[in-house]
Amino acid sequence: MKAILTPYRLPEALLITGFTIIGTIMAAPRFASLFDPGLWGGLFASYLLIVSIYAFNSWAGLRDDAANPRLAAAGLTSGRDYAVVSALTLATALTIFAFLRPAAVPYALGIFFLWGIYSFPRYGAKYVPFAGTIVHVAVGMVQFQQGWALIGKPDDRSLFLSLYFALILAAGHVNHELIDHDADKTAGIASGAVRFGPRLWTALHLAITLGALCLLLLLSFFGLFSFVWAAPFVTASALQSLSAATLVPTPYASRRMIVHRTRYRLCFLGAGLAFLMIRLTAS
Repeated sequence: MKAILTPYRLPEALLITGFTIIGTIMAAPRFASLFDPGLWGGLFASYLLIVSIYAFNSWAGLRDDAANPRLAAAGLTSGRDYAVVSALTLATALTIFAFLRPAAVPYALGIFFLWGIYSFPRYGAKYVPFAGTIVHVAVGMVQFQQGWALIGKPDDRSLFLSLYFALILAAGHVNHELIDHDADKTAGIASGAVRFGPRLWTALHLAITLGALCLLLLLSFFGLFSFVWAAPFVTASALQSLSAATLVPTPYASRRMIVHRTRYRLCFLGAGLAFLMIRLTAS
């Protein structure tokens, strides 16, 4: 089982699918709407789409991943296997969308296109400082909007909410560049963390998390998002920002970034579960 889960990063794909899932939950007119079998099929297709993207990313960056001790130790497979899995899961996802949720097809294609721009061998946005972060903001917004489109019609409100979650995704990307700073530097990959140094990149990570928190508070203040609904995510963002703030004045260490990642992932997992409970009790 581990030989299947690890090379294709299936648990991580489920984590990233969360940005689509939360868009669906927020768009639901009532909690009972979430039990539509067609909707679950669309969410499963969304997961397959992210599996496809991870496989494409691994195919595109196989040489770099093999030189990264963290990724190599986790296990890799052949470029051919990654390419086959990427193509099959993408085709399956698009087929499911076409039959169950046609409105999601353009979003799915946009998501794959954006991730392709990020991962493209040698010339992708992942190799250009700031470009990779910008792509994460864009793809985070599209993923959230896709989740919204699975059950409702995206609008201005969903657009602003998608920006909040996109900033959370971008902050995670910056932290991942910090985690891989030493390996990327050894491999000659000019990531933002390598080009500008861990101290500045840690400060950027903090700035993005604070920006996301301020945006959510503003959305609540102007009535675009109920503060009761926002409260779990405000709490998670505040805790993430506090954890990030402790990293800025301390000497860089990859393990600290990994611990920080674990903290904020647990915070947002708790926020998502709390939000579900709020929606359940309000229905």
